[in-house]
Amino acid sequence: MSQQDNLHMDSPVQVNQAATTLTLGQWLVQARQAKGMSAQDVSSRSNRALRQIEALEADHLNTAGSANLLRAIVRHYAKVVGADPEEAVRHLPAEYQTAVATAPVRASRVSEVVSSQGAPLKSPWIAKTWLVLLALIVMGLLAYWVLFSRLTQKSDGAQKITEPNQVQVVAPPVPAVEPAAVAAAQVATDAAAANAASDGLNLKFKVASWVEIKDAKGTVLLSGTQEAGTEQTISGELPLKVKVGNASQVEATWKGQPYDLKAAIVSKSKDVAKIDALN
Repeated sequence: MSQQDNLHMDSPVQVNQAATTLTLGQWLVQARQAKGMSAQDVSSRSNRALRQIEALEADHLNTAGSANLLRAIVRHYAKVVGADPEEAVRHLPAEYQTAVATAPVRASRVSEVVSSQGAPLKSPWIAKTWLVLLALIVMGLLAYWVLFSRLTQKSDGAQKITEPNQVQVVAPPVPAVEPAAVAAAQVATDAAAANAASDGLNLKFKVASWVEIKDAKGTVLLSGTQEAGTEQTISGELPLKVKVGNASQVEATWKGQPYDLKAAIVSKSKDVAKIDALN
């Protein structure tokens, strides 16, 4: 259980208390606890650092950077714990409810500039400028047409001279691939995939789970949230260092043999398995 959960358990919020008396952090903690989730669970499922989740629950709202980003984070948190995103936003302080509208001010300034300068299209020199530009465009098109015609005539003359000397080049036939060779290549590919699975760590995810796996040199082989119903096979220089979230919902095999991740769970409340050296 996180420090934020302990803090709210020391001063519990009554369920029948009016929603307007709750701060955003208190409301989020209440919604999360109603689902039986920990702050670490929200962190794993939202792909946000645990310290960000704890700061949000402690009403440290200035860490988000902007009101728009803060509202997006609050909505995502509410979706993760199965609460109403719009109700969560309504618990934000008034200064974070809406973004500052700057577009109308800019439009007003543009209008003031235009009105102060008058209607430029009515100036006589504008019409003269357009006439000069139009004349230049017409002259450019005529010059291009004359040049293109001359180049086309020269190209036709050169083609007529060189046509009798043209040599037809025949490409050599492409050898057909035997079906037996294709089947043998497929068998070799399948065998290589089977060997990789039997030599490494295979994980099948029943639910969305956060995973981090490193090899003996500290190189990250796999990191991030894996979607439910997916499967990953990882191999690298031993020993491997493994950390798996929602470990009770992940099936594992190591070198082709079943591996019990539940035995490596360091905290039942967080459901995180940690293996420091997998050989």
